Amino acid sequence: MRGQQGTPRPNMRARFLVRLCETVVHVFMRRVDVTGRSHVPPDRPTIFISNHANGLADPVVLIAQLGTFPRFLVAQSMWRIRGLNLLLKFAMCVPVARRGEEREEQNNEATNASAFETCHDVLRSGGNVCIFPEGGVHDNPRLALPLKTGAARIALEALESGAVDHLVIVPLGITYEERGRFRSQVALQIGKAVEVNKFLGSYLQDGPTAVRLLTETLGESLAAVTRSHSSWLEAEVVHAAAEITILTKDPNAEDSFLQQAALQRIIGDAVARNGGDQGPAFKGLEARVDDLRERLNALGAHTPADVVHLDPHRARRRIALLGATAIALTPGGILGYALNALPASVSFGLGMRVKHPAWQATAKGGSALVTLPVTWGVEAWIAHKRWGSVGALVLLLLAPVTGLCAIAWTASLDELRRSVRASGWAKRPEGLIAARLSRDRVIAEVERLQTLNASEQLGAR
Repeated sequence: MRGQQGTPRPNMRARFLVRLCETVVHVFMRRVDVTGRSHVPPDRPTIFISNHANGLADPVVLIAQLGTFPRFLVAQSMWRIRGLNLLLKFAMCVPVARRGEEREEQNNEATNASAFETCHDVLRSGGNVCIFPEGGVHDNPRLALPLKTGAARIALEALESGAVDHLVIVPLGITYEERGRFRSQVALQIGKAVEVNKFLGSYLQDGPTAVRLLTETLGESLAAVTRSHSSWLEAEVVHAAAEITILTKDPNAEDSFLQQAALQRIIGDAVARNGGDQGPAFKGLEARVDDLRERLNALGAHTPADVVHLDPHRARRRIALLGATAIALTPGGILGYALNALPASVSFGLGMRVKHPAWQATAKGGSALVTLPVTWGVEAWIAHKRWGSVGALVLLLLAPVTGLCAIAWTASLDELRRSVRASGWAKRPEGLIAARLSRDRVIAEVERLQTLNASEQLGAR
């Protein structure tokens, strides 16, 4: 390992875990849009803090997208789950005690002292640590403030002890289109790094006050990159408005979901400053979104994302392209479903049984990671019995490749169905025109809230 100011050479286990997480994200997520990568210092010890709303999916997304392998702090209650503790140990996670856990206080203090020492060792070697400072997974549409003080205490103690000379804390905001849905979209916004050194002087004079001030600063930094709403109704309406606006402007943009997440935060800020979900700003937006939903329903559409089909004259070319794609993928898709039927069924079934939306993605992904290699191994063994080693090798190659074909085939068929349905809207010009006008009213209201938010921010300076 290099000195404290360098970056340690990643071991084979870390490299394997990064590649595994990248594969999982590629399969289970339709797209992941990332902004702010330049805020991650390449050659400095770093503590990452992130919102936590989607179980084990959150660390998997972060490992896949950060380009580095941080050591995660995980509540010791998770380590008591049989089977999961082996995974956490393999992933080099660090157990930490949370307040209120049913263990002796003395044991909690010993656990946290060991966790802090491990974090200091990691930072000293130039490595990175990641903490979810909300204190656990939650099912609220807003950031759980105030944050826990662990990140601030670890950082300031590391500086005081001389483990590092300088240290930054980088906020990470993860936004999911729909947490438990397979092939959902994700936006990851990396915020500006918080320099911890400027809090060290006050920490040496008054430790608790400095910890509190740094924690408040981290809360503000994390809130700036995290979606936050006063209710799930507000979150749903604001998400729909942002989705309608961005998809109308450029439905094929490479970072469209990232744009939606950023716009959703802007609209949310304007709503929060004007009475929240009971204020006039939200009520006006809700009325326009509801009107558009009614217009879309009249056309046979079911989601605000169907605004991309309100220009049916484009449908003919799109239908031809999607039809050709679906036909080309059909053989691989059918074979993929046949070879992966058991993992797909188990994953779908567990997703239905797990009711908490923050753990549905974990249940689906975790079951697939277990059942896929087992299924492929059994199928390869059967192929080996019938066709020898070549047959087993061919099957081990076909199973994952055709599985990906099945995913793409399903997506193309679904989009083809929507496009064919939308092509018939041209025969209903009155409903189509009404839906377009309603869409334009939603966009106009969003632009008004953007202007309102900008002027209020300017006035607050």
